[in-house]
Amino acid sequence: MSGSAGTTGAAGTSGSAGTTGAAGIAGAAGTTGAAGVAGSAGTTGAAGVAGSAGTTGAAGTTGATGTTGSAGAGGATSTNLITNGDLSNGQANWHLEGTGGLTVIDGQLCVSGGDVNSLVGWSSTAGSMLALSSATSYQLSYQASSSAGDVTLHAKVGLAVAPYTPDYDSPNEPLPSASVLTTITHTFTPPQDDPNAGLAFTLPSGIGSIVCIDNVTLTQN
Repeated sequence: MSGSAGTTGAAGTSGSAGTTGAAGIAGAAGTTGAAGVAGSAGTTGAAGVAGSAGTTGAAGTTGATGTTGSAGAGGATSTNLITNGDLSNGQANWHLEGTGGLTVIDGQLCVSGGDVNSLVGWSSTAGSMLALSSATSYQLSYQASSSAGDVTLHAKVGLAVAPYTPDYDSPNEPLPSASVLTTITHTFTPPQDDPNAGLAFTLPSGIGSIVCIDNVTLTQN
C-alpha cells in the first residue's frame, strides 16, 4: 500500500523520501487437478475354439481284377484221340498183320516188304476204349511216305472187334516217292455210335516198298 503523501515542508529542508509500499502478495497457484484415472485395459476376448480336424475319408475300395476273356472259338487245341500217334513211345498201341516187317525208323512207323495183305493197326490202350459219336464230326490226319512210286495207302476207322463195322473208309491215297512225308487229312461223321473204335492202314498197291507213317491224329471238329 502506498503511503500518503508527505506534508509539504517548509522550504529549505527536503523531506525524506517516502517509504515504498511492500509488494502485494501474489495469489497462490491454483491446485493442479488430479490426473484422471486411466481406464483399465479392456478384457481380451478368449481365443476362439479351434474346430476339430475333419475326418479323413476311408480309402476307396480297389476294383477286382477283371476276368480274362475266354479264348476265341478255335483257339483251343483239340485232344488227339490216337494214343502214341506221334510214335514217341515206339510201337506201343501199333501192330502189323499179314505180310512184311514193322519197325520204327527215325521216329516213323515203317512197313518193309508189305503187300495187299499187310495191315498196320492201331488199338486203344486196354481199359481206355476209344468211343466215337454219330453226332460228332471228326478229322483224321496223318503223314506217310514211300520208298518207291505207284504206292497207295488206305485208311479205315471202325469197330475194333468183329464185325469191324466201318465208321469211315478213305479213298486210296497215292504217296510220293523218295521217302518224302506228305500230310493227308480226312473229315467224317460216323454213321453210328462206336463204343470201341480202332484204326487200320492197308496197302492196295506198292509191293516191296518201304511205307512209313507218322503223326497220326484223330480229333473232334
